[in-house]
Amino acid sequence: MNEPESEGPSWGLVLVRLATGAILAVAGWHKILGGVGADLVLSTKERVAQGPGWFEAFMNAVVYPFPEAFAQIIQWGELVGGIALFLGALTRPVGIFAALMLACFAFAGPIGELQFQLLLALCALACAISRAGRRVGLDVLLDGHFPPGITWVREA
Repeated sequence: MNEPESEGPSWGLVLVRLATGAILAVAGWHKILGGVGADLVLSTKERVAQGPGWFEAFMNAVVYPFPEAFAQIIQWGELVGGIALFLGALTRPVGIFAALMLACFAFAGPIGELQFQLLLALCALACAISRAGRRVGLDVLLDGHFPPGITWVREA
């Protein structure tokens, strides 16, 4: 039985949203419990130097001068963003933010985790562009409370 498109994305995409959100939330929680600090950011310099020049310039100009602040953004972004994706709340902006954050991790993190980071980034982006919170998610309740660019508005 086919359900109308206005009901939301497929159940398979809901599982992608749940898994991506859970992975991010757990990663953020572990960082918070582990007392992650500036060393998380500063330890990426060697790996960043191996990547594209524009990314290294960005890190040198924006991130490395404020390593403690960015360490906080990373751990809390993972935790709060993961919970939001898991719950299907504000999946559009959270999915875009998570995809950008994970793409940065792909350039800055251990080379052995590159494929995993890119896969998670694609999953987060898929959630952002596909209304993944509209089926069994809080985005249904948030409809109409935010501008259409933030959430997907209910079609008439």
